[in-house]
Amino acid sequence: MLFVRYILSDILRRMYSTQAVDQDVLKSLETNVYERLQTSLQAYSMTLNAENLWTLLTYIAITAQQRGWHLYLVGGVVRDLLLTPEETLATLKDIDLVVDSFRTPVAEGAAVVLAQQVQLQYPEAELQIHDKFQTAALSWRSQLGSAPLTMDIATARTEFYPYPAANPEIEPGSIYQDLYRRDFTINAMAIRLTSPRSGLLLDFFSGYLDIQQRQIRVIHIDSFIEDPTRIFRAVRFAVRLGFAIDTQTEALIRYAVDSNIYTDMQQTQKRLPALQTRLKAELSYMLQTDYWAQSLELLNKLGALSCLHPSLLLNTKLWQQMYRVGQWRQRFIDAVGKDINVAPWLMRLEVLLAEVESCAQIASSLQLPLGSIRRLRQLDIVEDALLDIFTNTKQIKASLIYQTLATYELPLLLLLSVRHPQRIGTHVYYYISHLIHCRSPINGHYLKRLGYSPGPLYQKILTALNYAVLDGDVTSLASAEAYLKKHYPMENGHRSRNT
Repeated sequence: MLFVRYILSDILRRMYSTQAVDQDVLKSLETNVYERLQTSLQAYSMTLNAENLWTLLTYIAITAQQRGWHLYLVGGVVRDLLLTPEETLATLKDIDLVVDSFRTPVAEGAAVVLAQQVQLQYPEAELQIHDKFQTAALSWRSQLGSAPLTMDIATARTEFYPYPAANPEIEPGSIYQDLYRRDFTINAMAIRLTSPRSGLLLDFFSGYLDIQQRQIRVIHIDSFIEDPTRIFRAVRFAVRLGFAIDTQTEALIRYAVDSNIYTDMQQTQKRLPALQTRLKAELSYMLQTDYWAQSLELLNKLGALSCLHPSLLLNTKLWQQMYRVGQWRQRFIDAVGKDINVAPWLMRLEVLLAEVESCAQIASSLQLPLGSIRRLRQLDIVEDALLDIFTNTKQIKASLIYQTLATYELPLLLLLSVRHPQRIGTHVYYYISHLIHCRSPINGHYLKRLGYSPGPLYQKILTALNYAVLDGDVTSLASAEAYLKKHYPMENGHRSRNT
């Protein structure tokens, strides 16, 4: 039976942990994590020829070893195995592997070479190579009921940030350096898959101790300056796992926020597309989860929403709007009988951004969809116009509501309804649930049968009839014909040109 062995540097333990790992902790690690990993991956069906993921990893490990390289399983899978020691992994969406050498620095591009050899053995996998970052991604699509899977293979590397929030500059490194560049201790562990000592657990930064103490701890003090999206990741992991952010890490977050470095970044955002891309991804991950509200609450407490805009804070009014998104979105879907072409997470983000000036500019810098940018750009003008009409018009007619709202797309009306459920939302819901479904009993073909000459005025007649239906002046075919005789009379068998 293969057991995980635990390696910790005494020096690093003193640097990154406030207390030593006692013998009970060390003993608890002498569990069969490696065997559970094997069992989990054997149960994960991969391909049409009934291969499983463990067979695939074994092949990659043997291939790496033949070339004189070590292969490590890193990141989330290792963390999740240690989080649930009594269970196997239920689902896998992605696996991260790192290639290192035995003694000398691993050759640049080793991960790409290894991935290419894997694809030769498994041609059904799609291969994508990122030369700049010395990484390769293999993707297996969903087959025979199995979930799709992405496997990233990277050469062990070290990195540095040329300036805050930039994309890191990288160069070949060791497995220690590769783990050191990661965000939090719980994500900086690895399991060796190659011999000798396959199953060895590398935990240089006391990640397992932090799992036991249920805390999120950053690895190095400049982490949040180098990449502010790590603040969002810290919050997301803390809320998702039910962990606390440790005291020192929280202090580093607050220091980074209070330094105003993010405000300075926003003024030079054209230099920072990498930051905006990562920030959008984190917001998407966070706002799609069931725990999005808890995540936003913690971000708000930390002052980290200033990464989006210096004045952005969650007050009671904005909280109410955020919570309305799901309810109002479902009301729209039920009323119009089809989905609204905007994801819930994206609408939540639009509601959040709509509270601050230059919201469209922020949306653009985050590379949100063009529809989102357009909605936020026209929001103030449309909002003011609708509030003026619906507030100041006495006994507003249904036809006016229809005329006013018909020119706007449904996602914009949803955003407006969430922001003003009484003054705008009431009229919008009446429009989508009733008015857009009303139809005149007379169409163009019927007008022709009545003797009206086809032409541009057909549309004018039909529009007038539709408004009459909306206002209750026309309720049947007979009343529609009477309306025509009164407002668009016939002369000598033809509609009057003077009407």
